Amino acid sequence: MQVKIVVDAMGGDQAPGEIIAGSLLALQSDPKLHIIFVGDEHKIQPFLPKYDLAGRYDIVHTSQWVTMDASPKKALLENPEASILKCMSLVNEGLGDAVVSAGNTGASVLAAAQVLPMIPGIERSALAAAYPTSKFTPGSHGVALLLDVGATLHCSAKQLVHFAYMGTYYMSHVMGIPEPRVGLLNNGEEETKGGEVLVTTHKYLREAPGVNFIGNVEGKDIPKGLADIIITEGFVGNVVLKMLEGVADVVKDMSKFAFSHKLSWKIGLALLSSGVKRLKKKTDYSEYGGAPILGFKKLVIKAHGRSNAKAFSNAIRITALSVRDNITGQIGDSIEKFNRQHRMDFMEI
Repeated sequence: MQVKIVVDAMGGDQAPGEIIAGSLLALQSDPKLHIIFVGDEHKIQPFLPKYDLAGRYDIVHTSQWVTMDASPKKALLENPEASILKCMSLVNEGLGDAVVSAGNTGASVLAAAQVLPMIPGIERSALAAAYPTSKFTPGSHGVALLLDVGATLHCSAKQLVHFAYMGTYYMSHVMGIPEPRVGLLNNGEEETKGGEVLVTTHKYLREAPGVNFIGNVEGKDIPKGLADIIITEGFVGNVVLKMLEGVADVVKDMSKFAFSHKLSWKIGLALLSSGVKRLKKKTDYSEYGGAPILGFKKLVIKAHGRSNAKAFSNAIRITALSVRDNITGQIGDSIEKFNRQHRMDFMEI
């Protein structure tokens, strides 16, 4: 099956060079992939090959794009021809199957919300983030998905259950985890914890067909890998994600300090070097490709802003796999079934 991926060539700290290099790597590894680059043609052309891959990509020109530090809403208002908006429009018009961008996260979410229709029955989108977990915990796969991490700040019980379906299909089809375990982030394991919304969400998730719900999980459980998917509202999820990133930075700084300040520590770190390298690979964002923005009829993958060619190539690979597996269609079918099952409950909300 041929897949057309629309790429925001101007999005990312290393755009357009690394973005195009990663896209070309993806084209070389997938003969049924076609890429549409959106951005300033004069900046894109120098990075494209002269003869190879002819006919495998197109360029849609625009002289406007959103910078990484821009205010998303203001930037999109002032740049109606921005590359990320054009990407969404091309997909909405059926000229592409999915969007991949390493650009401004807020602008990517907002552009998708402005242009793309939601999957019928879904009220809010979710930005998901893959993060490493302990391999020492029984059942842990070494990676888990946290959603939402910022697309929808506050959620209803119905919306949180929808996030569980989105995460379930993404982890099972893209990450290859059969029957991924879903945990609800809460301040205690008891099903009565967390207030009305979380108590109701717990009740719905217990009854949700196709969701392998394991109950509430606490903050201390997040890095352990007790759950493959952790569901939370966007405000809390964003705080958790930033905390995980901060801890990773602290560990790196401590290692650098130890290596430079004491000979015995330096020798110890040298002996651990092979293990450290494996840990680095496990925590390297380039291995996971990108974070899906779920809930829309068309898939949007937000690659890391610092993506190099390898990371962006992985993001495209994951996107093509998701399109071929019809992730959005399968999510829609499950949501329709769940909404129908709880139609009377939702009429009372």
